Amino acid sequence: MDFAIEHEFDIPLDALELAVISPTLVHTLRKRLPNIEALDEREHSLVDGKLDRVWVYRANVPIPSFARAYVTREMLAWDERSSYDIPRHTSEWTIEPHVKPEWRKYFSASGSYTLTSLDSGRTKRLVAGKLELRVPLVRQVAEKLILSEVKKMFEAEAEALRDLANLA
Repeated sequence: MDFAIEHEFDIPLDALELAVISPTLVHTLRKRLPNIEALDEREHSLVDGKLDRVWVYRANVPIPSFARAYVTREMLAWDERSSYDIPRHTSEWTIEPHVKPEWRKYFSASGSYTLTSLDSGRTKRLVAGKLELRVPLVRQVAEKLILSEVKKMFEAEAEALRDLANLA
């Protein structure tokens, strides 16, 4: 399932970008995610105009009764790895779920993140991605459910970016 999420900010690109690469973004975002039990930054390395970071998430959501035999609390955790290129104003990201290595073949999520200057000192952010759950029978329903949570997370991140950029 391909998706795109777009936000426009009444913030210049350079100020928004400072928020994107800020080591405090993870803390500002954490406060805006009620269904996330934990969000921590494992890596934050800014070298030669490139930010490499790893955020570790653990969700706190109810597991539907039909899925309890298959889905454990540990499966509701994942790493988000991203690499942001400051000169290009773009990022590539991937999601790696905390499941047994042999189960990782059933799920993949990756994409890009681009900031673009607009007129009047505004900025557009485009998040484009691909989410794939390779489990027959529940695939379509589960992908839609996961995507709705992904959208909530990027909405929360947009608000966190606004908060940080407006402090500058």
